Amino acid sequence: MVQLVVDSGCDLPDEFLRKYQIPVLPHHVSVGKDAFGDQRNPAQMAHFYSLSLVDRSRHVTSGPADEDVIEQVLSKLQAQGHKDIVVQTINSTNSPTFANAQNVAQKLGSEASKIHVVDSHALFSGQGLLALYTLSLIQRGLNGAQIKSRAEEFGRKVVGYAAIKDVYYLRERGRQKNEKSVSWLKAFMARSLNLHPIVSMTYQGSAVADTVKTYDGCTQRLFELAAEKIRAGQLLMPAIVVSIAGPLKDLEKVPGFKELEALAAEHKVKIYRSVMSLSGGINLGPGTVALAVATK
Repeated sequence: MVQLVVDSGCDLPDEFLRKYQIPVLPHHVSVGKDAFGDQRNPAQMAHFYSLSLVDRSRHVTSGPADEDVIEQVLSKLQAQGHKDIVVQTINSTNSPTFANAQNVAQKLGSEASKIHVVDSHALFSGQGLLALYTLSLIQRGLNGAQIKSRAEEFGRKVVGYAAIKDVYYLRERGRQKNEKSVSWLKAFMARSLNLHPIVSMTYQGSAVADTVKTYDGCTQRLFELAAEKIRAGQLLMPAIVVSIAGPLKDLEKVPGFKELEALAAEHKVKIYRSVMSLSGGINLGPGTVALAVATK
């Protein structure tokens, strides 16, 4: 059977990853002088978010899974007898993790032990949705080459949305990476008018899908975007991944979430709740709520 591997940008519950024995390639995270690998460990993530280590006053960065770490994970799988491995990574335009995984696959892969690297074309909750789809292909008995082809096609149908709580935070993180998509004036106007953007993320890039007054209104609109696709019968698979850059229990209190859950249950669509990856929280900001769907 094919073995799936994801990186730590992939938003799926820890219990799901453990149940299906999916190894995680850790992204590099640094907070001030402290550095560690993000293993999507629940205790580590709870500590990170509960102490507000993600805020504008701290120097916090995230980086790709490096080749040495990737090689350790894949070599261990090969030693365990896995001969067909699919590695799914964060969007290659946003991180070198994909290129690093390709380099390792070329080094370790062979006819006897094949390693297929898939660019998810997605971020965070979108990666989680693609992992669910990939797992369904594995359970149907497809081989690694077939899964790679279908997963890459499916990834182009995934749409992620994120309700941004703090536009100033988004601007500051972008400024640190020499990105100027959010100017000081835009951030100032957004805060002055209490406006919050919903950012859409696809394989073609990111854009502002909507701008809504108050953050409560923003999250309600976020969940309504998913609800519209459910009602219209546009979902390619009956699943939605929802993640929050904060404690998972806070998701229950987010305006619009319970209504989406009720509608999803009515239409037999499963919602997977997850704490947002540390990379996601660092780049999108604390309190951000995101979701992903795959549409026709």
